[in-house]
Amino acid sequence: MSLLSEAFTTLFKKPPPIVKPTAEVLALGQLPPVKFSVVAVAGGVLAAVLLAVGLVVEGLFQILGYLSLSLIPVAGLLLWAVRTDKYEPEPKTLILMLVGFGGVVAAVNPATRLPPGILFYFLGVGLVEFVFFLILYGLDANRFTGREFNDHLDGAVYGLALGTGFVAFSNYLTLQAGTYLNPQAITVMTLDRFFTIVFPALTGWWIGYVRAKYVSVKFGGLFTGFAAVLVLRLVYEGLLTYFATLDIILRLAATTVVGLLFLTILVRRVLWALEDERLWGYASGLAPVERK
Repeated sequence: MSLLSEAFTTLFKKPPPIVKPTAEVLALGQLPPVKFSVVAVAGGVLAAVLLAVGLVVEGLFQILGYLSLSLIPVAGLLLWAVRTDKYEPEPKTLILMLVGFGGVVAAVNPATRLPPGILFYFLGVGLVEFVFFLILYGLDANRFTGREFNDHLDGAVYGLALGTGFVAFSNYLTLQAGTYLNPQAITVMTLDRFFTIVFPALTGWWIGYVRAKYVSVKFGGLFTGFAAVLVLRLVYEGLLTYFATLDIILRLAATTVVGLLFLTILVRRVLWALEDERLWGYASGLAPVERK
């Protein structure tokens, strides 16, 4: 089976268990020293303080309330994935770093103005997903972080973290513009964007799957998996475009049904990866020890 066909079939059909993973699966994590964690925490605290000051100065507490509500499902899905990755938990600093990267992509995204029109809109969506792919590819290729990217469950966690940061800052920018400051619009935005975090997670899963089953960093083989995910992402976006013409109740119901179908693909992939980790003896204490 070619990698391209495998990239599509594993979206819907359970692949055979990876009985003999590559040596990189059991590689010990080698993140930079603890100073990296201190810098990450200090940066997070500074960002939180600046955000709080901004909210006070600009009187954006209503936005903060709506933003918090819009991120409940996103944070819940990320937390579920982190807790599922129980045999080989990922470094919290790395997860937070990817959340930050997602936020940076969301901040830069509005500056990349494309011409109006549906085709350019879809092009913009594809470009964002491609940037996600490049970030996850770089994470896998880096000599430090790559040793924390051991398998497909790791990749799903990292992809969800990336998507979480993107959705969080995108929602903030949208709410700050004042367009969505009513419950109906908030509900639509929350639902539409929640399911988008599935796609970088699927990309991350594929990168980890290739690493565990075949070999590390081969751009072409990893890109084939991204291409399969991109097709799904564009299908989802096309359906959302159509659903926008429906009555609000029908729109929410249709988005929920379709979104849950895509979410099911991710959940199944995560559970398949967990089965592989058990097969490798992770549940018996053979998992590599990650840095916190």
